[in-house]
Amino acid sequence: MGSRARRGDSAMVIQGFNLAAADYRRNRRTLRLLTAAAVLLIVLLAAQLLVWGAQRRSNRAVEARLTDMEAEFVRHQNQAQAVRAKIPAETVKQYEARVAAYNQILEASAFSWIGLLVELERAVPPGVTLSSIQPELVSGKVVLAGETESFDNIAKLLRGLEQRANFRDVFLLRQATHKSPGGPDTIDFSVRLVYEGRPR
Repeated sequence: MGSRARRGDSAMVIQGFNLAAADYRRNRRTLRLLTAAAVLLIVLLAAQLLVWGAQRRSNRAVEARLTDMEAEFVRHQNQAQAVRAKIPAETVKQYEARVAAYNQILEASAFSWIGLLVELERAVPPGVTLSSIQPELVSGKVVLAGETESFDNIAKLLRGLEQRANFRDVFLLRQATHKSPGGPDTIDFSVRLVYEGRPR
């Protein structure tokens, strides 16, 4: 009986030891996972700190360059103002007038005269003669002057101009009848419109 009890006790001791070893292995594995997670977090934090430091240094460098550029711009602006102050006012006026003349030449070269004449040819009815075409190159406004023999022709002219897609705001400015000795009466007129067929 005593030997059997001792054998049972030894089996229980061995069995308990095995359970303890399994708990130990689980705890050790959990500890390893926690350690690995902590190391990973530390590495990520260190990487984030490195990126933040590099970004901060880059921002400081950009701010320094912007400050230098602003100082350089102010210096050049002061130099330009000092040079301009030495130029006589009459010379400045002559230069500005010359620039304005060049701008007018450029605007005139960009104005599509051919397009305007083609549109007018399609809109002006028979019996109407245009004597002058006066465009404003900047605004696109055009004043037409001409003559015809009847008010009906003027009405046809206005309708024809309004039907053209490149014309808008067609308005009859003036009409006046002139007696012609030995011939039919003549009606002088002027029309204002906006020409939108100009190059942009």
